[in-house]
Amino acid sequence: MDNGEVIPGLNEGWTFAGARPMEWGSGLMLAIIVQEFVFTGSPARTMPYFIGIIIGTAFLLKALRSSFPDEEKGVANYCMSQLGIEPPTIPAPSSLQPMWSGTPLQSLSERKEFVELGLMDVFLQSQEDDEDIEENEWR
Repeated sequence: MDNGEVIPGLNEGWTFAGARPMEWGSGLMLAIIVQEFVFTGSPARTMPYFIGIIIGTAFLLKALRSSFPDEEKGVANYCMSQLGIEPPTIPAPSSLQPMWSGTPLQSLSERKEFVELGLMDVFLQSQEDDEDIEENEWR
């Protein structure tokens, strides 16, 4: 459209009840795994649980995806940083790179190698020296 009008949802993928095909597929796979290892007996008796697992998993994954502004990428970045793996294409989060992250941690654990080597004192001292130099330049 040439007049600048934006069509909402133009680039959105296919959904059923708000959940994407991958979320429905994940629900189906989880239901099959649970059916195999947990439920014994006739399938007619366990079918309500089977369907409930499919629907519940799809909607839980949809809710998790919707809680991040960048949806699937946000979920992937969160999971990777929780596992201790640096997420691709973005700066490392503060839990993995505490000193040089965009949002640094307030304090470091005593078990970190950075603290054990005494680098905190070195960097804090050099920052204080830089501030003193800047103050003297303005005078």
